[in-house]
Amino acid sequence: MTDDGMSSLQIAKELRKVVSERTVRRWQILYRSVGTIDLKIPPARRSARKLANSLGVSKGTIGRIIHDDLHLHVYHATIQSNLKDEHKQGRISFAYWVRKSLRKQDQEKILLFLEKYFELDGTYNCENDRVSTACQQDVNEHKGIRWKAKFPKRIMIWLAVSKNGRSIPIIFKPGETLTHENYIKIVLAPHALSEGRRLLDDDFIYQQDNTTPQA
Repeated sequence: MTDDGMSSLQIAKELRKVVSERTVRRWQILYRSVGTIDLKIPPARRSARKLANSLGVSKGTIGRIIHDDLHLHVYHATIQSNLKDEHKQGRISFAYWVRKSLRKQDQEKILLFLEKYFELDGTYNCENDRVSTACQQDVNEHKGIRWKAKFPKRIMIWLAVSKNGRSIPIIFKPGETLTHENYIKIVLAPHALSEGRRLLDDDFIYQQDNTTPQA
C-alpha cells in the first residue's frame, strides 16, 4: 500500500482502524528505511485499550467486563527480599523486644541503618507492573510477587533513618565491599556519628539490622 502511494490515514481506514494512523505512519517510516517491518506480537499481555480496539468496543465496556462481570481488580506486583525464616523471626523478635523493653521516648532516639546492594543492570517502571485478579491473595499465583536474590550483582549504599528524617547516604564505588576497616573509617566514626547527632542530638541508639543495639 505504501508503494502505491497511499497515505497513513488511507491505510488505517483500509485496515478498519484495527491499528491507529500513528502506528501505520511508524510502519511506513520503518518500511522506507529498511524495506520491511516487524509485526511480531510482543510477549506481554494486551492492555484494555488494545483489547477494546481489536473487539471494536469502547475501553469503558472492557473495564466494566473486567471489574463488574469478572470481579477482577488491578494490583501492583510486589518485590520482596528472599529472606530466610531465621531472618524473619529475628525481625519479629526485635520488634517485640522494642515494645517491651524501651519507653516511647527511648524508641524515638533509635537511628536505624542498613547497607543495601542495588542492581546495576537496569530497573523497570513499577507503575506499569500490575496484575488483574479477584483479590490480593491471588496475586502470587499470577506472578504478582517477584522474588529477588538478596545479593545480586550490585552497588552498595548505606542509609540511616530516624523519626526526624533520613541521613545523607553513602554510595560506595562499584565492586567496593564493606570491610571492618572502611566500615569504621568511612561509616561509623565520621558519618554515622555526625548524622546521628544532626538528627537526634548526642543521645541516640545506633541500631543495625541483625546486630546488638549500641547507645
